Amino acid sequence: MQRIMIGNGVCMITEIRKETPVFPSVPRRRRLAALFAVVLAVALFNVWLSGQYFRMGYAVSSSLEEHRSLKKQQDHLKTEILMLRSPARIEAIARTQLGMVAPKTERIIRVR
Repeated sequence: MQRIMIGNGVCMITEIRKETPVFPSVPRRRRLAALFAVVLAVALFNVWLSGQYFRMGYAVSSSLEEHRSLKKQQDHLKTEILMLRSPARIEAIARTQLGMVAPKTERIIRVR
């Protein structure tokens, strides 16, 4: 930097030299682009996360519906088992389809 004395102690600067900064400065456009990229990444992550949230909700809902359906089917099958085990039904099948008859008293042998 050069100073020229003009008079009465007034100095005029004729040359300005920039000193190199300790930390290299990033141009403003690059900083804005980096900030925009970070904001965009956060926004996209948020959209992806909300999509995952809704997908999980639908999966839970369908699982609960399937559970209800299977529970209803299980109750139906339990009722059917009880109907098939009834002694009256077994006796009717034995008489009609298998041709069985009640035993006569003289054919019964008692075992001690």
